[in-house]
Amino acid sequence: MKRTRIYAIIAMFLAALMIASACGGSAPTAATTAAAATTAAATTAKAAETTKAAETTKAAETTKAAETTKAAATTKAAETTTAAPAPEMAWPKEITMFNGSPLSGPVSAWETPVGKKIEELTGTKVTIEYLVGQDIMTKANLMVAGGVFPDIINAQDNVGIFIAGGGVIPLDDMVEKYGENIKRIYRPNEMKLAALNNGKIYVIAHNRPGMDLLYPGAGYYLGYDVLRENNFPIVKTINQYRDIVIDYCTKYPTYEGQPTIGFTLPTEGARASALEYGGARFLGGFPNDGVTQVNQETLEANIVMLTPSMRAFLEFGNEMWNRGFMDPETFMQKNDEYLAKIASGRVVGVYDQRWGIADGLFALEKSGKDDRNLVGFPVVREGVTQELYRGPYAIAIQGCSISSSCKDPEGVFRFFDRMCADDIQKLMAWGIEGEDYYLKDGKFERTTEQWMNSFDSDYRKGQGLGELGFFPRYEQTDDPVYGKFQDGNWVNTNFHPDYMELRYKPYEKQILKDYGVKTLTDWYNPAYPARYQPGWSVRQQMPQDSEEFIAVNKALETAREWNAKIIQAPTADFEKLFAEYQSILLAIPGLTAYEKEATRLIRESAQYYQN
Repeated sequence: MKRTRIYAIIAMFLAALMIASACGGSAPTAATTAAAATTAAATTAKAAETTKAAETTKAAETTKAAETTKAAATTKAAETTTAAPAPEMAWPKEITMFNGSPLSGPVSAWETPVGKKIEELTGTKVTIEYLVGQDIMTKANLMVAGGVFPDIINAQDNVGIFIAGGGVIPLDDMVEKYGENIKRIYRPNEMKLAALNNGKIYVIAHNRPGMDLLYPGAGYYLGYDVLRENNFPIVKTINQYRDIVIDYCTKYPTYEGQPTIGFTLPTEGARASALEYGGARFLGGFPNDGVTQVNQETLEANIVMLTPSMRAFLEFGNEMWNRGFMDPETFMQKNDEYLAKIASGRVVGVYDQRWGIADGLFALEKSGKDDRNLVGFPVVREGVTQELYRGPYAIAIQGCSISSSCKDPEGVFRFFDRMCADDIQKLMAWGIEGEDYYLKDGKFERTTEQWMNSFDSDYRKGQGLGELGFFPRYEQTDDPVYGKFQDGNWVNTNFHPDYMELRYKPYEKQILKDYGVKTLTDWYNPAYPARYQPGWSVRQQMPQDSEEFIAVNKALETAREWNAKIIQAPTADFEKLFAEYQSILLAIPGLTAYEKEATRLIRESAQYYQN
């Protein structure tokens, strides 16, 4: 007994020394503190490990009790063991993260009720730094120049900057060793595709395939009152769209005492992609491949700015500007100012992706300005016979990476895998049982009030409902294997019959009645399975110090400057300026090489999209 006491005293003394050493006499970071605590724990008495194991097991058993009970009545009962891993598969208690998107809610998603519930289940607090503003590329370069990173980096479409700068580490070995849940919810080809561009896996994707049956992903939008004034047309061409906007603004030059805005679009930071290439690409009848236009038959890639669709887009913008129907603040407005204009009801027309204007649309609903809300159309340039706005539901490599500064990369990866367990994935997609949904015969159900809450942007942000989608997660398709939880419930709330019935607001149902259609996507071509890796995903994985990637960045800088310049130019100067613009683009070293490399990678990726 005396010897046991002596050993215990020695162990405690050694643990204290190791913690002091880890602190190093200065204020430790969250990652350093977690690493020191992990080291100390390994040398403390066995009783401490036993206590930890009991706590972890208890938490896992509590969170999975309801799922296991339901699953016992199904044929998939044996597959529902997605509880927390055993103590030897531990992860840090504190993790730091950079999220390359701005904070959209009142608090960090981890501080919401859903986030707190996940923290309770995992025992881990994640401190998230959000992007300030819209310029992720500048932020990424500054981070690489500094050389010190948080544990997790969500670089959006700029992961290549971190790969080239040594800011993130390969994850291949950890996927095989610790990725039980990850390998269950991701398709095998996704992991192969993740290594296509760089030979290693650097990202666990959060940009998963999804399906929205009720709303289009993007479009050229018009106000409901505008459509009513024009006897509810289905707008197909950019010339038709232009004429409708001009006629309406001429008839109604003001709204609530302020000038009516005929047309605008986002131009701040990364949102300026709408100006640089987004609005033009769709006009050509192509899907969203970022700055790359991909021939759907040959899979040949071309830069959007060098296509006829760019000319059509700039001609439209130049005419709207010179005739006084384009917002004069378009090229200097911040994104919150852009959304505020939409929320005011002054905007007649806008090009954007729906997620980009969602807050503005929601504000219109809140203020009761239903007749000023916006409806999207798949507009193309003259001579184009088909459109692909809704595009493919594609697997794409954009998501979470582990940084080279992380003290416990294997532990953080285990945390990724824990996040992919069904109990946490249900929280991320459906919310908290009893608050955001309930169970009936093992199926997810919502009261009308819960459905209304789930449609309310303010509630979602405050509750954390769907706000943690920047972590690894299920896809949200109608695939019976990858689109469902192991208990058979759909991951995507959109597939519930009540969603289809309750989602549309009364004014939207009136629009459907006016048009004689069932959904606001009925005049769009349907989404379809992808055949290749999206062009934007291919570009982001290219080495950021390569000639090809540098060339595209130069082309984007040129487009932002010259597209604005040409739109604001006198009509008589259009031809001269457009020709000069095209010559500058063609003279960029490496741009042709980019098109060839993008074509090669896109064609090579097609093999991973079979079946």
